[in-house]
Amino acid sequence: MTIIMFEKIGTVRNYADADALQLLALFKDSISEIQLSQSEDSSAYFSPEYSHYIVVHTPLDIEYSEHGKEWKRRFCGGAGVSIVERIEGGGGAIYVKGLMAPNGSKVYAILPYTHIDRAASKDASFPESRPVATRNRVWPRVLPKIEGEKILDVGCGFGRLTLDIANQNPGSEVFGVDLFDSLTGQARMNAEVLGVKNVEFRTASAYDLPFEDGSFETVSSFFMLHHLDEIPKGLKEIRRVLQKEGRFVAVEPIGHHHGPNYSGADWKRIFEEAGFLASAEERDGALIIRARKGDEK
Repeated sequence: MTIIMFEKIGTVRNYADADALQLLALFKDSISEIQLSQSEDSSAYFSPEYSHYIVVHTPLDIEYSEHGKEWKRRFCGGAGVSIVERIEGGGGAIYVKGLMAPNGSKVYAILPYTHIDRAASKDASFPESRPVATRNRVWPRVLPKIEGEKILDVGCGFGRLTLDIANQNPGSEVFGVDLFDSLTGQARMNAEVLGVKNVEFRTASAYDLPFEDGSFETVSSFFMLHHLDEIPKGLKEIRRVLQKEGRFVAVEPIGHHHGPNYSGADWKRIFEEAGFLASAEERDGALIIRARKGDEK
């Protein structure tokens, strides 16, 4: 299949750029808008009887490593081909989840994903990276522990877990921060389309959080701390924005391929050196670290 077979019928609007699409397995939960050309009628492509569609779009110009060979085959050839879910949104816009294309990509074809497709692909699944598989196992254990009137998620990425926190705590103010505008911008779009009102995303460094001292009852981070070049500095900044009796819930991978591979005892020591009282528990291929403020140092 090549894109020469198709003429452009629309474009993609989201907040993804090439760097963001390096995180393809995480981006699949994000929402994009398909903006059809003025000459195109949406009813010719979308019907109430179908919830999922096959979208042919501009291919990704990304060279994935060996573990991403399935992604490369599907999205980086002559055309990108995504199976998407139609998401209801306001104003007559066409929103879909799972469109693996950056902002401004061309859309060439939209086809209904029918029972014939599902039957033929019943054993198929989106290639799941080890970190995502671990997340899916451990997150249901961690989410109920994240509660409070004001909650902060540090390293929120595209906001998938932050939105879970907001939905779990509908009466709370929930904030997510990440270092890149492309991530927080996409997270805002996801929240807006899904109608999650009690969440706010900001672009900021974990070393310089844009909040007053003692702002939050609970802070969370998921697979974030090992990315920091200066982990103690990041922990002290998180400690600063916690209330006196505040809690920090962190999840860190075991045996990953980049960054430091600390044991539970190592993380407990690092947290305590940063002024926390901490415990670490190994579950489902990850370390769950629960911490609270200790005495000032």
